[in-house]
Amino acid sequence: MKKRACVFLISVLFIVSGLEAGGWNNTLMGARAMAIGGAFVGLADDPSAIFFNPAGVAYQETNFNLSFDGFYIWPTHDYTSPAGSTAQSKYNTALPQVFLTYRMNDRVTLGFGAFFPYAGGGVDWQKQDLGVPLKTYLAVLSLSPSVAYKVNEKLSLGFNLNFYRGMFDVETEMEGFGPLSAEESGSAISASIGLMYRPTEKLGLGMTLRAPAKMNLSGKTAIDMTYPGFGPFELKLNSETSFNLPWDFEAGLSYRVSESFVFSAGVQYTMWSRLDKVDKTIKNVPMIGDINEVEELYFDDILILHGGFEYLIPGGIILRGGMGYDRSASPTETLSVRNIDVDKLTLMGGIGYKTGRTQIDFVFIHVMGKEREKTSTAYAGIPLLERYNLNVDILGLGVTFSF
Repeated sequence: MKKRACVFLISVLFIVSGLEAGGWNNTLMGARAMAIGGAFVGLADDPSAIFFNPAGVAYQETNFNLSFDGFYIWPTHDYTSPAGSTAQSKYNTALPQVFLTYRMNDRVTLGFGAFFPYAGGGVDWQKQDLGVPLKTYLAVLSLSPSVAYKVNEKLSLGFNLNFYRGMFDVETEMEGFGPLSAEESGSAISASIGLMYRPTEKLGLGMTLRAPAKMNLSGKTAIDMTYPGFGPFELKLNSETSFNLPWDFEAGLSYRVSESFVFSAGVQYTMWSRLDKVDKTIKNVPMIGDINEVEELYFDDILILHGGFEYLIPGGIILRGGMGYDRSASPTETLSVRNIDVDKLTLMGGIGYKTGRTQIDFVFIHVMGKEREKTSTAYAGIPLLERYNLNVDILGLGVTFSF
């Protein structure tokens, strides 16, 4: 039994340690900002600037601003097996967020944001598709107090503390044994700094640096088993997972062509190579002790491009549009049903309406993935070809109150 249990638990580790990074970048921040392609670091003139560029809140026109935003996400992950059959995972999620800013005086503006800067979704594969059910969810929530200081009319600096809370769940089963699940959570702390420079009334230049963090999760891994002579029983074991979050640098500009029309663009560089491994430990396994598995990931640093516009129509209606492009972070060898990471082209569009002290913003986002192939060698040297892709539809709504 000891040998069989050891083999089983090692195989479990490969499942419950599968925290893959390719889809972790989450810039779904602010319905207005997303409607202009997420190219907001050089504009940063509403409360979502707390994420994009904390220095930007120093230039907001009113003393107090409160924004409630939310996104509903319909992702479709596609996997085509070597036999040619295609399975789909559809795990819909909702991501709420809140941002507020308060101008203390002509120089200092305080802010606070609660949002999900990484992940916020998962996969849900059915047993009839893969031979085993697999449902995973990962989210990193940030609680971010912020301060901005206006050096002069052209230059401001901003700073965030980011208190991260990570949450990870897995539900699956192993043939011949039974259901297994893992629930883990943990905390980390990071910081962000931002700079906003407005050399003229028309031009804005901004940049933001988000520092890395070490995320340590802990919780329980539960395994239901039936063994001859023992009957059914459950192992509920302490488990831990640790991984690194990346450096993230973004720079951008905005240009006010006229009083009614603004163009913005940005470039984001994320150092996913920092997430070099996932370290998983299941503790105090009966007759075995601690089992540790380190999964090497080999992720690449990636470049993300954003661009968009905003056009004000008389009467308070605002039209917006934008697009973005980012490369996959995962090398081919790490592609799996847990980690479908592909190159993505994102199209965004939205409409806003401002009346008095209230502004309502709506955005629709469509993410188109570029299919990737993975070839492996099976028994007798016969190559096996797998295909992976994803497409996502997102609706976002935001309401901002200014006083």
